[in-house]
Amino acid sequence: MITDFAPGQRWTSEMEPELGMGIVEAIDGRRVTVTFPKSGLTRTYAIESAPLRRVVFHPGDRIAGDGGVSLTIAAIETEDGLNVYCGDGGRLREDRLADTLTVNRPADRLMAAQRDALPLFDLRVRLLDHRHRTARSPVHGFVGGRVELIAHQFAIAAEVSSRRFPRVLLADETGLGKTIEAGLILHRLTTTGRVGRVLIVVPDALVVQWYVELARRFNLRFRILDDAAVKAQSGDPAGDASLDDEPLCLCGFAFLAGAPPAMRRQLMAGGWDMVVVDEAHRMRPGDDLFGQVQGLAHTVRRLILISATPGQLSARSHFERLRLLDPDRYGDYRQFQMENREFGRMADLVQAVAQGDGIDPAAVDALSRLLGVSPDRVARTLARPDADGARRRLVRTLVDRFGTGRAMFRTSRSAVSGFPGRTVHLVPLDAGGKGMRGRLNTEFLRDCGTLPQPEDVCLEDDPRVRWLTAFLREHRDEKTLLLCRSPQKVNALLRSLEKETHIRIGRFHEGMTLVQRDRNAAWFAEPDGAVLLVCSEIGSEGRNFQFARRLVLFDLPADPELLEQRIGRLDRIGQTGVVRVMVPYVRRTAGEVMARWYHEALNAFERYAPAAAWVTKRFMGALMALTAAPGPGEADARLARLIRGGRIAADRQRRRIEAGRDRLMALDRWSPEETGRLIETIRRADADSAFQALVEALLDHCGIVMEPVDERVFRLMPDHRYAQPLPGFRPSGIAVTTDRSVALTREDLGFLTWDHPLVAGAMDLFLGSGKGNVAFSLWPASGPPAFFMEMVFLLEAGAPPDLCLDRFLPPTPIRVVVDHQLEDRKNDLPDVRSDSFADGSAALFAQTLPAVSHRIPDMVDAGRAMARARALPVIEAAHRAAGLAMEADVQRLEALGRVNTAIGDEEINAARAERDALLAAVSTAVVRLDAMRLIVKARAD
Repeated sequence: MITDFAPGQRWTSEMEPELGMGIVEAIDGRRVTVTFPKSGLTRTYAIESAPLRRVVFHPGDRIAGDGGVSLTIAAIETEDGLNVYCGDGGRLREDRLADTLTVNRPADRLMAAQRDALPLFDLRVRLLDHRHRTARSPVHGFVGGRVELIAHQFAIAAEVSSRRFPRVLLADETGLGKTIEAGLILHRLTTTGRVGRVLIVVPDALVVQWYVELARRFNLRFRILDDAAVKAQSGDPAGDASLDDEPLCLCGFAFLAGAPPAMRRQLMAGGWDMVVVDEAHRMRPGDDLFGQVQGLAHTVRRLILISATPGQLSARSHFERLRLLDPDRYGDYRQFQMENREFGRMADLVQAVAQGDGIDPAAVDALSRLLGVSPDRVARTLARPDADGARRRLVRTLVDRFGTGRAMFRTSRSAVSGFPGRTVHLVPLDAGGKGMRGRLNTEFLRDCGTLPQPEDVCLEDDPRVRWLTAFLREHRDEKTLLLCRSPQKVNALLRSLEKETHIRIGRFHEGMTLVQRDRNAAWFAEPDGAVLLVCSEIGSEGRNFQFARRLVLFDLPADPELLEQRIGRLDRIGQTGVVRVMVPYVRRTAGEVMARWYHEALNAFERYAPAAAWVTKRFMGALMALTAAPGPGEADARLARLIRGGRIAADRQRRRIEAGRDRLMALDRWSPEETGRLIETIRRADADSAFQALVEALLDHCGIVMEPVDERVFRLMPDHRYAQPLPGFRPSGIAVTTDRSVALTREDLGFLTWDHPLVAGAMDLFLGSGKGNVAFSLWPASGPPAFFMEMVFLLEAGAPPDLCLDRFLPPTPIRVVVDHQLEDRKNDLPDVRSDSFADGSAALFAQTLPAVSHRIPDMVDAGRAMARARALPVIEAAHRAAGLAMEADVQRLEALGRVNTAIGDEEINAARAERDALLAAVSTAVVRLDAMRLIVKARAD
């Protein structure tokens, strides 16, 4: 147990050796805080279990101080708990050591006659190689999600997650998988280490659903923040309930908007790396929720808003949400309105560039003016040999600076195949009893919020209930989802239906607890579960019921975007049959007005209507007047005229959207070729035959046995060696599959990939432990006896996480082999995995080590020199790649600054400083000895 910490001492992390040498900053009770200057990170550990190793140099070691002083250690003294190294007439306290010093742990172990079995050395080298390949792979962080490989979802996730600080609005049409896209982005950023602390804010009704989906699909375990969390915090005098100890947090809208002051301060100062907000269209500038998200947006560098209905083209609230994401791009509302009006013309220009066949001089001149470059330069760019790539970059530049910007991603259903379609069945009904029409019109006004909702709803003698009863008897074996406005209506429907039918019915409304709602939703999903699920409006908020094909709209909302959300619960990716939308209404009531308006004017039941909200808002006054007096005679004629006018306006607005914003975004959408390559790479990773063997060896070392159960299905069980708890594993064992198709159909199995927390945790534990970093081998071969030193160095560069250095220079293994004459023999020896080597016996090791130990330091120095030489081209390539990427960001800000006065020199200079810091970090990369093997060559006899 470690207890003797003192400020200024030097320690290294056994789990994260790449952080470099740390220095103790503070000791606070049971915790110690260590800063790692090389990487710019600070870690706080529990003293009793800190995975730290004290850095101690020995007489004969050459060390350097932070002021350029260097010396060869002759003696060691202690002072205030710190080592003081003496030599060459000087003294150097350990708190003044240069942060770039490295510790040759493998060499220390070898000199102390310590070694590991050859299979462990082999496993270590294979894991180092794998980690390097994975870090450079375009699918790093994309393999582990339990999701189907759907092109547009991965295209958007790849684009967003490739940005250093993504701030985007995911606005795919309903049913296209925005939540999956957000999960893919989040999973990739957490898996690659670019994001550690995340706050997700969702509608209250979706908190549990998000929690379950993140855990089930992406192995991300969030803490739900609610009133219980506040009570735990206020009742904990030790402060252990602090959000600092909760890296992944999830809360509802009401909690964020109404959190007590202490919790609100914690949320605002939470140090979040990313904030995600679902159903962002429900935020309105000026309300508490928007204010809280705005405060978070000012403090975080990564922000994702999600909304299928982000607002109309010139809506101020839509602009304000975009401004949260990219205040540089969206700094002027008037300019935003002007750009919206010019979307069609800009789309024509962008399409001409994208097609590239004979762009006319007028277009070249327009591009020249927009980009601030000469017409000749534009023409040369479009005529380059790599014109396709140049045109694609030019399209993105135009869309970014003058179009929809980089902040919004919207995929339309027309761009995605595989939807079976939907049909509508309008069911006109007679009013029946006296006063029924008046009662239904009052109900509509209450549903619209014009009148308050009563505590109870009466559906006695309601014609819709009579029709519904008959409908359910006819379709008693088919899953049906019913949506209506209020929980009072849900309860009234249940009372009426239970009297008339004997089918299994579930309820779902905001008056129930989250657990009750989730249980009823799960019951509805079971093959032998509920036949009918009666939902209030919260059932249309993010809930997915694509296993059902019949939807009953018991009433109709006045908001067409809400109507599309309702239908989208069934009509979405994964639906395998035609969705049948049933709309019962009573003649000459508000229900008839809305049903005919949606169907005859907007065609909103049978297809997504992009102009529906804009047109309905424009005609809302006339619509509401008709719903108040929908009787026969003149009202019928007025409704017919209104429908004709609405149909004309909808067609005109739809064409404008399709020719403008949607066409502009479609031209800038993902490349099918690039996305195809990405998905094919994921498929190859799924089918990698080497994965099972390597993971089996890794888990076996951790005391976990893979027992085959079926084809690519295993039971992971601990044996007597299992001691260290690992994430994603239970001591009772878990069942897993390595087959994506099986994982998608069997929720009882975990999906075991390189991204799985168990595999990643086991690999970190093994590589951080030092296991396998020293080995001794016999090479039976002809020729004179000889000995060699095989060394695996890691090329590493320390930098703060926000610089995302691993994009350009991940830890890179460099294999070096030297002989006792310090000559390079890498090409003369078999590969480390070769069967030519045998584990050297203890007797041979005891005989060999004393004879060669005097040469080991020189061999290590020679190997390090060779590794440094081989590292130079790697560093230069990383420097070039980083320079190009960062310079593009600087140039973007400079270009935006020419058309947007909100971008000043301070921001541009900050981008330049980031570029310079990243390039400096790449330039200071060093090699660290990670593993070594002493090899003795001798005749087989």
